[in-house]
Amino acid sequence: MKPSVPGRGGGKYPLAPTLLRVYLLVGVAVLAVAFLLYFQSLTKRLDAQTEAMSEVVARFVMVAATTVPQLDDTTSAIQFNDVVRRLDFPVILSDDTGRPMFWNESQVRVPELTDAELFEDAPTAAEKVAAVTRLQERLDTAHEPIPLLLPASRDTFAFVHYGSPPLSRELKWVPWVAIGVAALFGFTALFSLRSIKRAEQGFIWAGMAKESAHQMGTPISSLMGWVEVLRTEVSGDEETVRVPGELYREVVGEIERDAQRLNRVAARFSQIGSTPKLVRESPADVVQQTVDYFEHRLPRQRSRVTLDLETEAGLPLVPLNRELITWVLENLIKNAMDAADKPEGRVAIRVGRDGGSGVSIVVRDNGRGVPPGMEKQIFRPGVSTRRRGWGLGLALAHRIVSEYHRGRLELTWTQLGQGAEFTIFLPGE
Repeated sequence: MKPSVPGRGGGKYPLAPTLLRVYLLVGVAVLAVAFLLYFQSLTKRLDAQTEAMSEVVARFVMVAATTVPQLDDTTSAIQFNDVVRRLDFPVILSDDTGRPMFWNESQVRVPELTDAELFEDAPTAAEKVAAVTRLQERLDTAHEPIPLLLPASRDTFAFVHYGSPPLSRELKWVPWVAIGVAALFGFTALFSLRSIKRAEQGFIWAGMAKESAHQMGTPISSLMGWVEVLRTEVSGDEETVRVPGELYREVVGEIERDAQRLNRVAARFSQIGSTPKLVRESPADVVQQTVDYFEHRLPRQRSRVTLDLETEAGLPLVPLNRELITWVLENLIKNAMDAADKPEGRVAIRVGRDGGSGVSIVVRDNGRGVPPGMEKQIFRPGVSTRRRGWGLGLALAHRIVSEYHRGRLELTWTQLGQGAEFTIFLPGE
């Protein structure tokens, strides 16, 4: 049977934290793969850019090393244009006065000068040169222009002005994009966790109300039963009613025990959320008292389910709170009896040593067992193997043992259709 949410027709609210963890893990994995592929692409582009830049430098060195008397050499222009068109960042070649002469049109966004505009000072060149000059000034504020020197005189005959490639601009934004994505992802996860926490708190309060009603239901039903016994056994309209001594003593004793039971229930709930007082006691006595309660109060289950108690001799005293440990035992035994509610159903309880000064209490049944996949979720609030269960009993029992008694409550064995075994480990001093 799948874990269900009471009141929601078998919904899957208790699985929400698990789904959220899966969402986070998948999200992180997707982001990691995306960034990995992206940076691999950047690496390839950087390699290609480095190769192109190396060729540009080599060609310029070659041109500068030759005996080129002036920049308007047609061969130099062809060499420059042939190389610079392959670059994906703005490059401008100006003369020694800073007047733009050549540039890569695809990056500068200004049409290249034609031969007539370049060598004959055509009027149409003025607008192009002015636009490129404005860009050139902006480039020079970020990168110092590279002078080209004549090999013999070492005089500057041209300047190379360049800007950052788009790849560089992308890399500048990558950290901010990553931070933004991570922040959005974290905000979504935090919002989801807070929503789940609020829903879980509301669920726990509703479960506590149902658990309190469940705890008080048995003694209240018993009290009502004894009232009915008195009405049946004692008849007459006389003002003074005589009750047989044996019946009187039985009824008074049972009512007294039910009243004590109600007091214990109130005491249990009053200690939830506070630090209970621990007293060195015999856990065997607490287990024996709980088993006696079930054998005496649940004759229907007793006729179908056998309770076997085995206690090791000479057990040490351990610090415990009797009311809270009794509550834990009642939850475990009641769950075991419900699971083993069949012909030849059996619940075995063993109390023995755990190490030197500790005590272990084992509750084992031959019932339905815990469904596969629920072993690690069984102690979470809202997880129940029963369709109408609230899934709060084991969660409270786990908290009582682990937080209040610094012990452990574990599902130590289960097999579908053959039963389950829960073990309480209580440490000694």
